[in-house]
Amino acid sequence: MSQVSIIRCADYELNKLYQSVKQSVDAQGGIDRFIKTGQSVLLKPNFLKIARPEEAVITHPEFIRAVIRLVKTVTDKIFIGDSPGGLVKIEDIYEQCGIRKVAQEENVELVRFDKIKQIGGIPFASIKDEVDVVISLPKLKTHNLTSLTCAIKNVFGLVPGLYKVHCHKKAPNFQIFAQELVRIYSMAVPNLSIIDGVLAMQGEGPSGGDPYKLGLVIASADAVAADSVVAKIIGLKPFSVPSIKLAHEMKLGQADLNNIQISGELIDEVSVRDFALPKIMGLYKLPNFLLKGILRLIPLMLTIDADKCNNCLICAKICPQKTIEQLNSKVKINPKNCILCLCCSEMCPNNAIYLRFLKGRRNNDKQNSCC
Repeated sequence: MSQVSIIRCADYELNKLYQSVKQSVDAQGGIDRFIKTGQSVLLKPNFLKIARPEEAVITHPEFIRAVIRLVKTVTDKIFIGDSPGGLVKIEDIYEQCGIRKVAQEENVELVRFDKIKQIGGIPFASIKDEVDVVISLPKLKTHNLTSLTCAIKNVFGLVPGLYKVHCHKKAPNFQIFAQELVRIYSMAVPNLSIIDGVLAMQGEGPSGGDPYKLGLVIASADAVAADSVVAKIIGLKPFSVPSIKLAHEMKLGQADLNNIQISGELIDEVSVRDFALPKIMGLYKLPNFLLKGILRLIPLMLTIDADKCNNCLICAKICPQKTIEQLNSKVKINPKNCILCLCCSEMCPNNAIYLRFLKGRRNNDKQNSCC
């Protein structure tokens, strides 16, 4: 039976945070169940893009510090690394998000995923096979395309660079993307996942949603079980999330809550009813041919807020369909080939691109829309 621990933690005050992280891992058998003395460890957080910790976009630096200190009770060979979703340099994320400061103070090494190893036609960061242990440190967030981004999807960051955009291009449908995501997960299953759910993200995640004070640290050696518990806590049925369902069917982990042993807090006592889910989430569960037809009928708009847009054109550079361009000093989205993968929305540094439903279609001097 898979085991998942749920531990309360109100904020990122280090002493309380360390105790909660330690308690969550102790419930899984202790850190020395996963790491032996002198082994090398990769800590793989979620560093989607440059963001302030209080925005709940990235794994909080103090959460990473708490895990570092726990791992150091067994080994000091610790590396931290991730690959952001777009063209932003990981060094800039390390610097501006406060991760470099933590790494320097804790004397651990930050790494770039610049060495690649092809596995099944997928470019993985070779460090995943060069270290002895991989510990995943996901941020608990909603996701416009996958409903939930947590333990399973955090492994996606072991695939460097723009290959992730390629995945969106060849798998625009929710179900097809889940297949690709789980295939990647099956090749890079982490030894342990410790989820930063102290400050989660609700709504239009993974980068444009709102922070939600969930106050939880969740840990498991089974990322599928961890995601199933998280789904239940925020109001989703685990088997309604395609990546969870598919991973369960492929016997990569346990998604049936009846077969998951939960320690710490009772799941019903920490579940919340007011956690906002992405508006578009349900549409992606439709077959692709139906999805395209429905999007022509409903007023669902992919919108650029001109007041927030700084014309950096990151959105245009990472768009797999090349539907975004700059015309007359304004960024425009051409709906003709848009597959609503939302890569542009995820990676916009100013959260200037977002989805909205309208009562009717209308133009605005400050907004440009797709669909």
